[in-house]
Amino acid sequence: MKIIYFFKRFFDKLCLENDDPVEAAKIMITFIQQFVGIHNVFGDEGRSYSLLSVIAVVIFGGTFVYVGTFSQIVYLVHVFPDKSETFKVFNCLSATSVPLSKYIFMWTSRSRLKTVFQMCKDGLSSIPADSTSHVKMMKTLQKARFVSWLVVGNQAIVHVAYLVVPFLFTVFGNNRYLPSTPGDSYGLSPKYETPYYETTFALTCIGTVFSGINQTGYIVLFITLCAHELAHFYAITEMLKDVHQILTKENNLARTKIVNEKLRFCVKHHQFLMQYHIKIRELYKIIFGAHFLMMTIVLVTTLQTMNSWDMRNTILTAVTGIMPLFLYCFGGELLITAGLDMSTAVYTCGWELMDGKQARLVLLMLCLSQRPLSLTAADIFIMNRETFGKVVQVVYKIYAVFN
Repeated sequence: MKIIYFFKRFFDKLCLENDDPVEAAKIMITFIQQFVGIHNVFGDEGRSYSLLSVIAVVIFGGTFVYVGTFSQIVYLVHVFPDKSETFKVFNCLSATSVPLSKYIFMWTSRSRLKTVFQMCKDGLSSIPADSTSHVKMMKTLQKARFVSWLVVGNQAIVHVAYLVVPFLFTVFGNNRYLPSTPGDSYGLSPKYETPYYETTFALTCIGTVFSGINQTGYIVLFITLCAHELAHFYAITEMLKDVHQILTKENNLARTKIVNEKLRFCVKHHQFLMQYHIKIRELYKIIFGAHFLMMTIVLVTTLQTMNSWDMRNTILTAVTGIMPLFLYCFGGELLITAGLDMSTAVYTCGWELMDGKQARLVLLMLCLSQRPLSLTAADIFIMNRETFGKVVQVVYKIYAVFN
């Protein structure tokens, strides 16, 4: 009954319809992150540390660092410079550095996230409730909610399979298997003998649960913020389409007044969008840069260990390295595309039918939209599909050099 109650509570928290999509996203992310000890993700004054959150940090975070980082560094000292084992350890260290960096990000970004989510509320409230722009924005945020659900399902399936497969191999096979870490867990050697095997398996399970939960909350947060920025682009584009429809009707005084209001909204909202984008870009540029480096190492070492490590570990670490990088580049590409679509809508809004004052507003927006807003990794690489393709090429070239 307790299990049923837990899943019912989980379903209610994540699926409960909420008239305020910003609050719904905050509830969802907070509910996920509290299982790894992050009780106050968004710097809410009414929340404080609890005993359970401290225990969760010690158990989950401490176990993850012990199994995935500390033990592997100790093992690296023993096996270096053995090429095969060294690549395995670097693969594990790089793969575990990604969720650990996300954990640090979620702990240290609460004040900035509080500001960003307040901007999300302000931006949503500034859109006329009865407009096509508001409808388009709400549909975009609803799609983001659906994608967040897919992320939860994906992370659950991948990490459960990661734990269940070696357990089944152990039960029905002649050998013992572990959810992969190369070498021995420090102080628990030899790890495949009783009682070290059971202890190591339990510790690895705890570390895996930590990784899965923390990465899920982080990815849902990124999807939510990216969806809000996309939705503001779409809202401005829809308003410009309304302007075009109005201008194609017969000329009258009321038309001029309505067009003035809609153009002012577009200019003001574009100013807000640029401010919002600066906050998002500053929030993510450091973590994107760190992940860009870590995931490149993950992909390179994964290729190097294909023949010396079992396929299960190779596939899992490859997915761990590719999925976040693909998500960043895909989200960045969507932002660039949305900006170009808005720029097209500005040019085709019917400026040739406007008076001089209105046309100058359109010209201002057109000039500003010529420089697309984009996400970057440490202000060096633009996160788009071209960057993703280049990373794949570089990874293969490095693999070819070592072989």
